[in-house]
Amino acid sequence: MKSAAGVFIQPVHDAASAALPQWARIAHAVRHAAASGAVLRGERLPSARQLAQDWRVSRGAVEDAFAELQLEGLIERRVGDGTYLSGAIAPAPAPQPQRQAAPEARRILRHSLAGCASAQRDSACRLQFVPPLHPRRTDLDEFPLETWRRLLLQAHEAPQHALLEGAPCGGLPALRQAIAHHLAVHRGLACTAAQVLVINGPGEGMQLVGRLLLQPGDTMWMENPSHASLPWLMQSMGIRVCGVPLDASGLDVAAARRLAPAARAGYLHPLTQYPLGVRTTPARGTELLAWAAQRGAWIVEANMNDEMVPPAQQPPTLFSRDTQGRTLLLGTFEGVAFPSLRVGYLVLPPALAAGFIGAAQVYGEHVPAPVQWALAEFIDGGHMTAHLQAQRKRNARKRELVRRCLLPALPATVRAGPMDSGLHLCLHLPPTMKDTVVTERLRAQHVFVECLSQLAWQDPGLNGIVLGYGGLPQAALEQGLRTVARVLAAA
Repeated sequence: MKSAAGVFIQPVHDAASAALPQWARIAHAVRHAAASGAVLRGERLPSARQLAQDWRVSRGAVEDAFAELQLEGLIERRVGDGTYLSGAIAPAPAPQPQRQAAPEARRILRHSLAGCASAQRDSACRLQFVPPLHPRRTDLDEFPLETWRRLLLQAHEAPQHALLEGAPCGGLPALRQAIAHHLAVHRGLACTAAQVLVINGPGEGMQLVGRLLLQPGDTMWMENPSHASLPWLMQSMGIRVCGVPLDASGLDVAAARRLAPAARAGYLHPLTQYPLGVRTTPARGTELLAWAAQRGAWIVEANMNDEMVPPAQQPPTLFSRDTQGRTLLLGTFEGVAFPSLRVGYLVLPPALAAGFIGAAQVYGEHVPAPVQWALAEFIDGGHMTAHLQAQRKRNARKRELVRRCLLPALPATVRAGPMDSGLHLCLHLPPTMKDTVVTERLRAQHVFVECLSQLAWQDPGLNGIVLGYGGLPQAALEQGLRTVARVLAAA
């Protein structure tokens, strides 16, 4: 049977309709719905019987209102089909608000817009595609998508229906155990499942760190240059962020002590630092651990794409070397799987585990339980290890291609940074080559890279470009590298 119900029309109670007869009030309500956009041209209206029932008026009054609107050409009544909006009334211009935002609100808005600028650029880029040689481009074609799709389907089958109820605030026990095993195999890190907190990404992990370990006004060391979104996140919670320079040995702990001697925390990527690619040496790690123990401070060690580095080339993690329980390991699977897999982890010292997991129930943005189950099966089934092993071989071939096609063709004034870690390369430019100008010239050749000066959020003197080589087939990568060499030579 055909339903008599159409678009719901809300009665209008205003001064203009209060003195009108019943049929005129009904016509006024339909006109108001058409003018406000609540009913669109071509949409079906409720039947006269349905409107009379909804508004508790006589059906005759509705019929009279419909007859008036039909004469105006606003509606069309089709025998055996229903009543439709055939015309439209130009909506009245919305009144412009006269009140100005409070000074504090304007300050927060300016701060938010400035801090989100880089994140908005990245999001706009990813909405369409990540272009060639962009450092955030990943090798999606090589991920075992059929296996992942099968596991996701299994996660929604009858034996796993309990997953639809959700997962514990710390994460599914199976995934916490799988992550602990994954880190033992690929990072040589010994931890228990009870120390693993499943999070939806690094941002959630750092928010928990800021809320639970720090107070507004505390200072945090952070690598500079780096992703600008993380300093902004911490600053939005009232944490002061001090940019720490890097040298050939990684994070300059002595410089950090001079710049912010009272810091309460430090954040770094010891193995795969972005964008410079330098590793923090074990000696610097010892300095950092001694500082944390002496100051009672905290270290957040980022484990982003570190599994891509062959285990034989990996030094022990700071977390493994810490005997005082001052280090937290923050990681994600976005880089080793695919970017939209919003699953990460925070490995905690035993003394902090219960508190963080309890807080995650209040502050956390929980990862859907079926996704957690599928990832646990993906790891436990050996699919992640097989994917990483194949990816390391592909990355080694691409790294060799960069060494062969790009490095010999660079002008003598351009210095290439380390490229043994991660899937990116920083090219340091002389002052006569502005990285913003070079970036625009490459963009004109359909090659997209990042400006080092825009990643140096507390040191505008840095000048260079950062390119990625992990997400392209060999032929396309070779073509892009030759374009970079040609543009730099011309510059």
